[in-house]
Amino acid sequence: MSNTHLSATPMDPYTWRESVLSTRSLSFLSTADALGSPRLGSHSRNVSLGHTREPMRRNTMTDDSDYDLEMGGTNRGDRGLNDIPELPDSVAESALFTLPREIRDRVYSFCLTAQNGVPVEWPSLPGAKAVYDLQPQLLRTCKIIRDEAAPMLFSLNNLTFHHPSDANMFVRAMATPALSRRYVTHLSLHVKATDTRLWMPYLMSTDEHRSLKADFLGLREVAVRYRSNKWNHSLSPDQNLKNWSEDSRLDEIIDGLRHVFLPPPPSKSASDGVKPLNEMNEHEFMRFVDARRPGEDMAFKRQLLELHKAHAPAAARAPDPPAIKVVCACRVHSAHFNLVVSASSSTGSRADTHRHHHANGTTAAILASALGPGPGLADSDESEPPAAVQEGEPFRGFTAIDFGGAGVKRLHDPIVGSAKVATTPFADRNGVLVALEIHCLDPKRDGHGHHHRDA
Repeated sequence: MSNTHLSATPMDPYTWRESVLSTRSLSFLSTADALGSPRLGSHSRNVSLGHTREPMRRNTMTDDSDYDLEMGGTNRGDRGLNDIPELPDSVAESALFTLPREIRDRVYSFCLTAQNGVPVEWPSLPGAKAVYDLQPQLLRTCKIIRDEAAPMLFSLNNLTFHHPSDANMFVRAMATPALSRRYVTHLSLHVKATDTRLWMPYLMSTDEHRSLKADFLGLREVAVRYRSNKWNHSLSPDQNLKNWSEDSRLDEIIDGLRHVFLPPPPSKSASDGVKPLNEMNEHEFMRFVDARRPGEDMAFKRQLLELHKAHAPAAARAPDPPAIKVVCACRVHSAHFNLVVSASSSTGSRADTHRHHHANGTTAAILASALGPGPGLADSDESEPPAAVQEGEPFRGFTAIDFGGAGVKRLHDPIVGSAKVATTPFADRNGVLVALEIHCLDPKRDGHGHHHRDA
């Protein structure tokens, strides 16, 4: 027996429907066209429209269609009214769905955004849920809330993985490939130096079933925290600051990410080097035609150009690559940490003093040139301190002064414990942003005795 909610009496085929899920009108539907006939057969249920709730169209706010208005019978597949899902009574009567979509999204964000922007690790360690303050069980209330809110869970949080299999399984076990590829925009990967061989096949591969690029197509930022073992406590901090980047495993990660996400532009054909037609301007197009059809008049050339513009496909524009950030994290002894941090502050003070003396020296030089050298105008032999690295400038290595910009942070986690952290700005290493982090556990605050995942 048919489940249609319409009577066999002819009716106006163009009826406006309004969704409970949205404040804007949805499509008008040709009932007769959707059912394939201007009249319903005699087998349809003879129920009056006035005593039944009309089936609702699906939510346009989560629909992938670009059109708000759609005529029944358009080429969207042979789908009758029975195929259009009807809202459950519990949802249809809910006060939540009387709110505009923007307000509902704000409600969802309070439940699905990690507190203070804390990166969300998966799988999470015991005690981490209290830190995140996430309420993902909201997605279990009904399918409609899940469809509306699930994208926010993935787009508003920075996901963190410690193993390549965790990232790959998350896409298929906890999310769906469609959600992860479209809505995950920020990703953090924690890579130990000893686990580089585990990570590189996942980072470098283009396999659609197991690769970073295929699993997360919508990335806008990839952050890698590489836990280096290059810091040698038998050497001085200055020597370690020179040697930390001489790490083949770190180079392998940086070069691999650059190769996958920042490939070089395709070279033009060596045979003729001709620019594609859909990238030519009018002057270039005219020269192109002259080279192949000399003697054609200008009117013909312009007509040919218009025909080409009308029928040639537009040049394909590749999506913008994500920003790639690699932090080389070194766990150091507290003595080395204090030496580097104190050196950064003292070097910064010396730099300020040098700038002050340089200004005075300039004034003195002007006076000396005008009045001649005097007894109080001796030249200074003070050497200029190294300049601090600025965010995004080309990579040239780091010195102690580079740790003074952000200052020392004291981080605390119920699992990891407390630590003092100092980080340099990011410098550009051929398209990949690289920074150096040093950290040491804080014995005064670290009294938990837990296992340290990232110690």
